[in-house]
Amino acid sequence: MCKCKKMASEAANLMTPKSKGHACVNVTVNVTNIVKYIALAGVAIVGIIFGTKCFNEYSKNKEKEEE
Repeated sequence: MCKCKKMASEAANLMTPKSKGHACVNVTVNVTNIVKYIALAGVAIVGIIFGTKCFNEYSKNKEKEEE
């Protein structure tokens, strides 16, 4: 038996959930949480960029007033 067929048969044995001594893993993806956290991250990034821009403009105006 060649290596490819042997590996394929072993992989098929792993995929059966009722096989003895093997684990069955279920993965669920919650899209609503992913979208929520991406949106919050986007808001935070925009807030940081806008805040630094406003702070730079404020400090420039403050320096002009002092002169």
